[in-house]
Amino acid sequence: MEGSTPKTSISAGLIAGIAAAVIAVAAVGGYFGLCGWVQGNDQLLPGTVARDDKGAAVDLGKLTREEALGAVTEEMDQRLDSRTLTLYYGEGKQKEFTGELMTCSPEGTVEVGFTAKESMPFWKLGAVWLGLTQEPADVPLSAAAFTPEGEAQAKQVIQSIADELYVEPVDFTYELDSETVTVTPGTDGRQVDTGALLTAVEDALAQGATELTVEPETVPSAELSGQVLHNLVYVEPKAAGVDENGKLTPAVIGLSVNAEEAQSYLDAAEPGQPVTIPLEYTPPGTSADESMYYKDLLASVTTNMDGVANRSFNVNRAAEFCNGKVIQPGEVFSYIGTIGDPSSRNGYKPSTGYQNGETVAMDGGGVCQVSSSLYYCAVYSNLEIVKRACHAFSTGYIPNGLDATIYYPSLDFKFRNSTGFPIKIVAYTEGGAYGKLTVQFYGSNPDGIKVETQRYTQSSTGWTTVYEPDETIPQGTTKVKTTPYTGYVVDVYRCVYDAGGNLLSRTYENHSTYAKRDKVILYNPLDSGPWGAGTAEPPAVTDPPIDPNPGVDPTPGVDPNPGVDPGPSVDPGPSVDPGPSTDPGPVTEPTPEPPPTQYVDLPPVSVTPPPWLDFGDETGE
Repeated sequence: MEGSTPKTSISAGLIAGIAAAVIAVAAVGGYFGLCGWVQGNDQLLPGTVARDDKGAAVDLGKLTREEALGAVTEEMDQRLDSRTLTLYYGEGKQKEFTGELMTCSPEGTVEVGFTAKESMPFWKLGAVWLGLTQEPADVPLSAAAFTPEGEAQAKQVIQSIADELYVEPVDFTYELDSETVTVTPGTDGRQVDTGALLTAVEDALAQGATELTVEPETVPSAELSGQVLHNLVYVEPKAAGVDENGKLTPAVIGLSVNAEEAQSYLDAAEPGQPVTIPLEYTPPGTSADESMYYKDLLASVTTNMDGVANRSFNVNRAAEFCNGKVIQPGEVFSYIGTIGDPSSRNGYKPSTGYQNGETVAMDGGGVCQVSSSLYYCAVYSNLEIVKRACHAFSTGYIPNGLDATIYYPSLDFKFRNSTGFPIKIVAYTEGGAYGKLTVQFYGSNPDGIKVETQRYTQSSTGWTTVYEPDETIPQGTTKVKTTPYTGYVVDVYRCVYDAGGNLLSRTYENHSTYAKRDKVILYNPLDSGPWGAGTAEPPAVTDPPIDPNPGVDPTPGVDPNPGVDPGPSVDPGPSVDPGPSTDPGPVTEPTPEPPPTQYVDLPPVSVTPPPWLDFGDETGE
């Protein structure tokens, strides 16, 4: 018996431990059972509150999904009808939207609460349900959406706003002339993303916002940069040659802009302002035997020299500098760059020229006869004129409108060889001081292009005789101080024909204004007559009789008969593709019918090249 007492004691303790364990297990099992029940009871957790940005709150704790939907709906319906959203856009414009366009959509709010419950750890659900711990879950009290009718109305208003604010982007444009490219930058556009704005209006109304500003998005215009412009303008140079059929193929003149230089011009320009950027021409390469390109006489003109020895000397010297000069395709010929400074330092002699409307002594007088002859030939060869100015007075040795003056070093005459073939200049004088100057252009004219000019004398102003007293003049005599010139205003058009005589183009060439200059006669003030009151004996007039019709200038060497100047008797060479046969005409210049009595013209002159002409001289230097 004594040995059985300890066994009874151990059994009682074990039983007590087992009982405690069973109770603990039951408690734990009961708790996790509670967690499982909470997880699946379709009720929101305690602490779930729906709030809006105004501070309003609705307690949704322990409500079922249906109960929570009802509570949220009741609260939101009370708020939507009183909501107003002002949409600001443009310059002080606005539109209003009201909550009447919306309907309550509590599903989103309630769904947020249930999502928060699902994301909570399982073991914590029972404690939260029993209030042993707090896990507040705020959900937005702003779940609303447009009704179908409300959405349609909102879309219509938003589209009208988008239409008002829309600005179409304008891409940049560029225009080429002989020396530059002028770029007009484009402008960015703007537009409204109507879908995004509709969503923003819906969200703002749902959240109770009262204002919303429309911010259009920028629609960029086409990219403009120096490199983009270079790529657009670029033309690869190509040398003239002969195809497999033995036909001459014209050269292609290279054209480009320096991308970095163009970018610097663009960066320095005011926004939106046109930018002018220099063009770069690249003459094509040359063939091994260029003499094959000088078979056609493109243009020729012969003019008379005036008999003044020094002047004729200067004409001859300038012609010698030009003779044999070769201008490659795309190359610009500069007259001053060719003849140099027409001064005594450069071998020229003093003669006469114009300065401030007066005839004065100056070095190099007469060199303009050569530049005028070159201009004449450049026009009839259908070349591009880069720089040209008319004389102050009508020259008399070449038709009005076809002369070109220079003044060293500021005023030059320039033209570009815009054909696809090299051109050689032939220039020479013969016959001494009273001889003639001949200038010719030789090149290639495989298409038989021909040029004529139409020159219209828009007005003429006759000179008058003016008498000035001069005590140094012997009594009874007079002296001509200033020779007269009739003034003219002349417009010139260039007409290009194909080999069949069809007009390819008619373009405005130039507008030339020649001043009139009165004849000034000096007389002794003691003499009497139309020149003044003095002695009874009139002076012996030593100048030619006064022209009773001073408004008509006979202009020696110029044909007074009206007509169109047909140019050289041979076909001049092509310039560039003359384009379609329709004549666009000048935009700002008139196209008058030829006045029947106001033409002054010079008959075309063709001169057979002298036997000493050496076509093998490729440089002309």
